[in-house]
Amino acid sequence: LAFLLVFKSGQGYGNYVEGRKQLGGICNNAREMAQYAFTYKLSDTADMVKVEMLRKVIRRKINLMIAFMRQWARESKEGFSPGCGLEENEFIGTGDDANWQQDPSSPAIANLMSAEEFEMYNAIPPGMRPAYVQTELNMLAAELSTETAYPDHMHNGFMQNSADTMNLFKGAYRIVETKVPHPYLHLLYMLNLLYTFLVPFIKCPNATADLNEKFFFLSGWTSSLMICVCYNGLLELSGLLHNPFGHDLIDHDFGEFCMKAHGETKTIAGMVKAEVGSDDTDYTKKPEAPQ
Repeated sequence: LAFLLVFKSGQGYGNYVEGRKQLGGICNNAREMAQYAFTYKLSDTADMVKVEMLRKVIRRKINLMIAFMRQWARESKEGFSPGCGLEENEFIGTGDDANWQQDPSSPAIANLMSAEEFEMYNAIPPGMRPAYVQTELNMLAAELSTETAYPDHMHNGFMQNSADTMNLFKGAYRIVETKVPHPYLHLLYMLNLLYTFLVPFIKCPNATADLNEKFFFLSGWTSSLMICVCYNGLLELSGLLHNPFGHDLIDHDFGEFCMKAHGETKTIAGMVKAEVGSDDTDYTKKPEAPQ
């Protein structure tokens, strides 16, 4: 039983570490895509109005793609964030009764899309939306690359980062969707239940035979209760670690990584000198007119 518990907890901790790597990688790739869009050398004949429009849309779509990844991995599985106004409502990802667009996690998805885009995304299953936005980003990057000094290099580099981002999301997809086989889980919980309930009655009589009566409590019941707590604790901890993208206190805060990507892309955009004004849009607030 101890071997099975260690194996199960090791599997859960592996998911936890892998999930942290994936979230970090997603943020890194978001930053690199923004760097390609905002800092790549432009051609001498570049249409700056067109360039700034494309840059702004690309930055918005980068943040929207990551927000869709968060929503699928967390809200679609475990509901809306605890403490928000939608906590008691079931997550509805498509259709006329959809409420996914009301997700309050910052930057809010509603701040990152127009009404027309909502109608388009609402017809797509939540798990497919990141890939759809990735396709939009690749097409936008292809259009922007025509205004750069080295179009092929710019577009290939951008697409490589977008592909890496999607591969990391697929890794998170695997973690969330891969369930522990029910017979194995049922057997493990049953063995653990029987063992932890029987241990006190096995250990305590044996302890009284060799130890002084005044040490009875410390010798038998204390050790057996510690075993019960440890075994049950390991089993519960391994279950919590299996999906590291939820709302549990020990889970990774996907929303925090969304805010990190938002802040980094906003900083990159703000550093670039633009003829028609740098993109300083704060998507934690409702923009007046998303592009």
